[in-house]
Amino acid sequence: MAEPYPAAVFDAAMARAGITLTEAERATLIDVSRHIAASTGRIRTERAVGVEPATLFVPGQRA
Repeated sequence: MAEPYPAAVFDAAMARAGITLTEAERATLIDVSRHIAASTGRIRTERAVGVEPATLFVPGQRA
């Protein structure tokens, strides 16, 4: 399982975004950040253009 974001990195990101959190909210988000990191790590991002459904659609043409 992924590690939670370091508190300093998390705090810098929240400050940059202008988000103010209570200590409880901050602790919860840092704790669940390991799950967010693990989930985003499973997202496949590199795909060829040819696998996109929109490149196969031709209006008015039936298969």
